[in-house]
Amino acid sequence: MIRVEHLRKQLGSKQVLSDISFTVEDGTVFALVGPNGAGKTTTIRCLTGALRADGGLVELFGEKCDSTNELKIKERIAVVPEERSVFRNFTATDYLQLWSRLYPKWDERTFSNFIARYGFDLSQRVESYSIGMKTIFLIGLCVASQAELLVLDEPTQHLDPTIRLEIMDVLKESANSGKTIFISSHEIFEIEEYATHFGIVKEGRMIYSDSIDNAKENHRVIDTGGNLDASDVIGLVGSSVLVKTKAEVGRFPKLNEIVVGYLTGHRERSISLK
Repeated sequence: MIRVEHLRKQLGSKQVLSDISFTVEDGTVFALVGPNGAGKTTTIRCLTGALRADGGLVELFGEKCDSTNELKIKERIAVVPEERSVFRNFTATDYLQLWSRLYPKWDERTFSNFIARYGFDLSQRVESYSIGMKTIFLIGLCVASQAELLVLDEPTQHLDPTIRLEIMDVLKESANSGKTIFISSHEIFEIEEYATHFGIVKEGRMIYSDSIDNAKENHRVIDTGGNLDASDVIGLVGSSVLVKTKAEVGRFPKLNEIVVGYLTGHRERSISLK
């Protein structure tokens, strides 16, 4: 579905992306995680064609996106951008008409249920919505598009806790129906609730990527003073140490502990998704 190899991008004098590589398989939920400024949004913008990469490879649906196939590829992708930018003076009805024309498999019932659930007034200008309501509205459009690939930058940002849980359920249902979902987030505690795979970005580089299940299986958390023999030390997790090993030592980590361990560690790893 997605293949990215050695992606590079400079903005002004800053090298934002220096080496981003990962793959995303059909029907998975891939979460790109990392601190603010790590390069998550720039990666998404290169992935969706909003920015042209300086180097590296980006393939979607087995094809490199260029001027000959750009429109064909883009009708298979729906995007919720980080900035939640909308057209001036466009009402919700205007968006409904636009998106239903752009996406051949548009699902009117899904969109209507979304609108009713969150009480949107279709005659209201979308620019007047709060940032949280814009987020919900754009996610509704994205899911109703029935695009094969949904790309969402920080999809639960600015949302109340209850609505966050509902949106996570919506994304899980979309993945279960065969859609592929690519998200970015710094909310590492909630990603485990709905993602199947993840990649950790630090200072413009992908330092680790894997399935969540495989990552947990191949790492352990060992308390300070524990036996680290034959273990590949990754980094600190509070007062404990994250190591890469299958030995029966310590305990299995949570996803957030794996992310923290790699972000605090000095040694970097990159492995293929499984």
